[in-house]
Amino acid sequence: MAIVMLSAVTRIERKTATSFVFDTVNRLGGWIDDVHMYSNLMNTIRLTLPAGAFADLIGALEAGGIAVDPPVGLGEIRDPTAERMATLQLTFIHDEPDLRREIPSVPG
Repeated sequence: MAIVMLSAVTRIERKTATSFVFDTVNRLGGWIDDVHMYSNLMNTIRLTLPAGAFADLIGALEAGGIAVDPPVGLGEIRDPTAERMATLQLTFIHDEPDLRREIPSVPG
């Protein structure tokens, strides 16, 4: 089964938007597998969700201010309870400078 690929953009503050995605996935019976944060520009979230819940996920994200492109790789849903892996690329639109994180010095 192919991984479902979702792309989304939002003007919502990144921590709030990310928490909203996490809560929505959990509420729909799924879970978060992994997250990669790219400064304050984008998050890539890997998740698992019942196949029949993707329409609800997209609807909830849209209602919450996150614009989602149509999914790629979802195909025909034969078993709505079957688990499907997905990625969500969430891009943040803002006027903030790049997020800089201090790297601690490591002895040695």
